[in-house]
Amino acid sequence: MISFLNNYFNYNHFFISGILTVYLIYLYFNIKNIDKMIFIIKVLLIFNFVTFYGYLLYFGDFNYRVHLPLHLCYITELFLFLSLIFKIKMLYPWIVLNGLGGGVTGFTNSNLPPDSLLIENIHLHLSHFNLLLFTLIAFKMRLVITKSHFLKSILLNLFIFSFAVWFNIEYGSNYWFTMSRPPGTNLALLFSDWPYYLYGLIIIGIISYCLTFKIFSSNISK
Repeated sequence: MISFLNNYFNYNHFFISGILTVYLIYLYFNIKNIDKMIFIIKVLLIFNFVTFYGYLLYFGDFNYRVHLPLHLCYITELFLFLSLIFKIKMLYPWIVLNGLGGGVTGFTNSNLPPDSLLIENIHLHLSHFNLLLFTLIAFKMRLVITKSHFLKSILLNLFIFSFAVWFNIEYGSNYWFTMSRPPGTNLALLFSDWPYYLYGLIIIGIISYCLTFKIFSSNISK
């Protein structure tokens, strides 16, 4: 049964992403109360963390070379959770800049191998759903991203990227895919082998940042 569900989840990435996209649209247009939306995302974040790490630790499948929240979307989701729990808005622009492009990328691409666990697929979809949901919440909140936010966010990502490179070299991992091309069907297939696919992904990330900045720099209530 688990094997069947696992294969179903893997081979229907776009179908599941489509369902989640419809649900995002539903939440955006049907829930007017921002506090209620924030409550929903808090519940989803807790559920995602508890089920993912709880499952991996309980069944002995946790691997620090793969499952640490060091990929940009996962570390963004972690800081989103901390920001909401402690009611700190300082990182909201960085979260949105990472979240919009990262969420869309996660819905349209998969970096998981065909034999990945069902819980890993659930985690991938739910994590990117949470990022997109918060982006919609931030848009409703009329969050404005300034040039200063934009530059500081790039510098913060550069720091995290540098740490990921060091960690990968030190422990033989592949966070941010700095050592080898990500598995699965994803944008990296559009580019040549290392390091050119990495340059391509970085360029796509910068374009995403610019588009998100364009949307939220003019998100001012009239």
